[in-house]
Amino acid sequence: MKKPQDSLRKLGALFLNFILFYVLLRLIILLAGRTGIMAIYYIGSTAYMLGAAAVFIAFFCLNGFTVNNVDRTWDDLPAGWPDDKKREFLARQPERRAKARKLMYILMPMIVTIGINYIELTFLK
Repeated sequence: MKKPQDSLRKLGALFLNFILFYVLLRLIILLAGRTGIMAIYYIGSTAYMLGAAAVFIAFFCLNGFTVNNVDRTWDDLPAGWPDDKKREFLARQPERRAKARKLMYILMPMIVTIGINYIELTFLK
């Protein structure tokens, strides 16, 4: 049975990561504004987006090349794979999915930060 402390710990980790990523992006924007060098903003925000894309790709690969939480079955795997490769993939699936679940603590705050930045740039000029 899950404890309420576990849920609070997860929410706290998500919130702290959000604060960290939001402050990082705001510092990039502030530095570009203070120095007047817009290349800082372009390079910094591009690096931030590439980082978010890299985390998403890692999550996607670790999660069994899917974004849902349904385990892959023998029939879902490519027909060209040999049986031993299929067995190995299915045996390691829970371990990889646990790692992918941990990546969500990085990915979700980054996506929320990107969304807030988009809203700020588009609607709150």
